[in-house]
Amino acid sequence: MLEVRGISRSYGEHVIVQDVSFHVEPGRMLALLGPNGCGKSTTLKVLSGAIQASAGTYTVDGHEGGTDHARRATGYVPDTRGVFPRLTGGEHLELAARLHHADDWRQRADDLIEQLALDEVVDLPAGAYSHGQSRRLSMAMALVARPPLLLVDEPFDGVDLEGVDTITDLLIEARAEGAALVLTTHLLDAAVIADEVAVFRHHELSGPHPTGQLLQEHGTLQAAWKHLAHA
Repeated sequence: MLEVRGISRSYGEHVIVQDVSFHVEPGRMLALLGPNGCGKSTTLKVLSGAIQASAGTYTVDGHEGGTDHARRATGYVPDTRGVFPRLTGGEHLELAARLHHADDWRQRADDLIEQLALDEVVDLPAGAYSHGQSRRLSMAMALVARPPLLLVDEPFDGVDLEGVDTITDLLIEARAEGAALVLTTHLLDAAVIADEVAVFRHHELSGPHPTGQLLQEHGTLQAAWKHLAHA
């Protein structure tokens, strides 16, 4: 589904991401871990088509990255609010569905609104949303068209414990339905749902490594992260 070959991104002489390669098959989830500024969000921005790579290539469902087909196949939750202040929650979901050429999306939207506790604010402009509500709306937008690839950047940021559980369940559900997922998160306990883990080290990627193997060898993902980040 997603094949990444030697992606790099620089701003002048400042390197953000260096020679990143990995692949994610349908029905699998990869967690990208690392400190702030290591390149996680930049990598997902490149793979979503939001910015161009300085070097390297990627394909989505066999199609060159950045094409209309690749974008329609990709659901993206950015690390920022990712919403338009003047549009209501419902208008956001309709926009996302139409951009992905989704059919019969309204029942899916209603289900996501209920699951993500957006019922009371769905008719309000998103500019009135709290940070957590904006994050939940971004998740609903990424999921409403059931895209085969999900790029999810810090989905738990600013979300309460119940919201964390709901988003976790939705990610697991999407994987069970055959989607390929790439997740970034600072909540290492949440990252254990991933099938594989890769750790950024000096803007380069160590891994991916099977999550079960890391847990067996190091006990926790926090211990594994410290080992891989400094190896």
